[in-house]
Order: sequence, then C-alpha cells, then structure tokens
Amino acid sequence: MRIQTLTGATIQAALLEARRRFGDDVVLLESIPPQGDQPARITIMVDERLEMPEALPYGYGAALARAQKAVGKTTPAANDTAEVLVAPQASPEKPAATLNGRGQLFPQRTAPPAPAPSATAGSAEVQLERLSRRLARLERQLGSALVGTSHRWLAHPLATELLRQGLRSATVIRLFDRLLAQGFDPEQPEEQLRWALAREMRRQLSPTTPRPLQGTLVCIGAAGSGKTSVVLKLARHPGFFGRRLVAVLVLMPEEVESQPYISPVDLYRRFELPVQTVSRPDEMAAALRRLQGFDQVLIDTPSLPLLEGPARRLLLQLRQLLSPIVPLQVLFTLNATTNLEDLPPEFLQRLPLSPDALVLTHWDEVRRPGRLYDWLVALARPVVCLSSGSRVPESLEAFSPTAYIEQLLRL
Repeated sequence: MRIQTLTGATIQAALLEARRRFGDDVVLLESIPPQGDQPARITIMVDERLEMPEALPYGYGAALARAQKAVGKTTPAANDTAEVLVAPQASPEKPAATLNGRGQLFPQRTAPPAPAPSATAGSAEVQLERLSRRLARLERQLGSALVGTSHRWLAHPLATELLRQGLRSATVIRLFDRLLAQGFDPEQPEEQLRWALAREMRRQLSPTTPRPLQGTLVCIGAAGSGKTSVVLKLARHPGFFGRRLVAVLVLMPEEVESQPYISPVDLYRRFELPVQTVSRPDEMAAALRRLQGFDQVLIDTPSLPLLEGPARRLLLQLRQLLSPIVPLQVLFTLNATTNLEDLPPEFLQRLPLSPDALVLTHWDEVRRPGRLYDWLVALARPVVCLSSGSRVPESLEAFSPTAYIEQLLRL
C-alpha cells in the first residue's frame, strides 16, 4: 500500500479523479475542503498492485535510475518475484544469533537479563495499552474511509454537508444506504432526502434520549471535563431538581490524597451548598446519617485516568466507598472537544462504574458536532444535558437528540 495526495475543485471531484486513476478500491484517509485560492485536497491509500501509473514527468526517470544505481538495485520486471529476507526472531530460551563476515551463524554469548523492576513493568503496561489504542484508532480510521459500491452518495450535497460537520465517510454511506433501502434515490428533491435522513439519524440516536434523574448521582470524568462545574450547575438549576434540598459529597479516597488534587469544597461552600468530604467507609456511613434530611445527593470524584489500568483501580476504590448507596446513578462528563479516539466507548463500558448517562461539556467550543455522532450511537447511553460556558446555573440545558440532528442538517 502507498499514500497518494490529489487535489481538485471540490472533494467530490478529487474522489472521482482518484477512482478514475486507481479504481474503486481506494481508502480515503483525509479530506480537506477548498479554502480561498487553495483547491480541495484528499489523501488516499492505494494498493500498488492495482495502481495504474502514468508517465513520469521529465527528469524523474533519470533520477530514479541514479538512485537505483546508488543502492545497487535494478527495477525488477513485472512478472519477476523478489525474495524477501526476514530476520529470525530470537527465542526466549535460546541465545540470539549473529552473522560474521563470511555469513556463518555463531551463538552470541550474553549474560542472562537482570529482572526488571516493578516500575519498568508498569511502564510497559502503559506503553502496551497506548499501542493497542493507536492500532484500534488506525483500524477505525481505515474502516471509516473505505470507498466502496456506495461511493456515488459521497458526491451528493447532503453527504458533503455531513462530512464537513465531522461525520465519517463510512457512516454517511450507511445512512444513505438506509435511505436507498427505503426506496429513496439520490435524484429525488434534496428537501425530501434531508427530512428522511433526519428521521433515520433520530432513530439511531434514540438511546441518547434524556431520562429523569433518579437516586443519588455520582459524577465521574477525566481531568478538564468539568465534573465539579456540572455538579454545581445541577445542584443550583431549578429545572433539574426544582425545590428539592441538595447536598454534595466529595470523595477523596486515602490512596488519592497523596496525589495532586484540588479539593472543590470551598467552591461549593461559596455557592452555599452543604458539602462533606469522604475518604473511608466509616466516614461514608457517618455522612449518610447526616444527609438523611436532604432530598438529593450529588457526589463529586477525583479525575478519572484515561488508561484502563489506573482508571479501574480508582473506580474500584470509589465503588467500595459507594457500596452503601442504593440506588446509584453514574454520570460521565465528556469534554465535547476532546479527541474521541483516546476515549472509545468500549473503554467506558468495561469500567467498574460504567456510566448510566452522559453530560456533554464545553459544548459552546465545538466546531464540528458531527464528530460526536458515531461515538454517541456506539455508547448508547442517555445524554442528560449540555454545558456551555461558566455561568451557574444558566449555562446548563437539557439535551435534545432532535435539536442536535437539526443542527447537523441545518433544518
């Protein structure tokens, strides 16, 4: 496979040129719409075996010959087969082998490796998890960029609009294929297709419909996601808890107290909210006795690590502290501007405190809201509200899947 970059008056024109030159089996990696005097640009991945090369510009053939001569190679014929040499992997039980100048193998005498310290093992675990996420991210990007039999939809103005909003090309193709299965055709009036597309997208987003908040709420989220701000706005917003008496618990497990963590207790007191900190199970029991006269309890927590190992350890400690509280609803606060590739839905679904619902924060800073569509569909959790700005509590509003789709489709 090799990477190619093409330009055109529009993204659709560049895609058509890519399919004309390389066939339909191309992988779209990136598309940038035209800006000012700059043409549209796409980056694709092409199978070299299927490539239909054009004549090299003047001078390139001579440069290629000089480069091949410098490295002592000649271009093989199309039907020739090249021998691929693979370096043998050293077995853990046997010493590695090296080659001398005459090409004979001799065992390499090396001392047995010293046992790695525990810190190295922890670092290796972190690196493996990061590598796994990067590979999964690449797989999703390639899968979303495949241009197949439904590529004709990508030239439709509605498809272009959704791509600009941040939806993946594979998602756009699936949505329009659903319309095709329902009897719609690309040649129909755009307004009819727009409303049909809105109904299909609304159907897929039905799991995100908000539900009433019930029981004690515990708010979890990564650093910078706005957990404390959400708890504060919920506690003060009359549209969520009305005239109910609200108190706040701040969980600070003993293992976390040694780490940098700014306690939000003073902030809650500044807004005249009753607040208590809890570090141990006996403190939780005492706090619950003191909170029996309140109608609603909101719980703030330390920042959630984005690596699964540390995240599980923290949430297991929190779950132990929260075990006396029934019913318990877990709210996950997501910074809507974050890189969603670093926070796959499968990661949240495997956590010891898996989210029951979502709160989307920093909504006023989102430039391409469509990039959240696939993530919300995959997680399939209700979205309680949106947080935009820092005003308490006015900047908190209920989430509407219908309004979100109308924003994407400009209805």
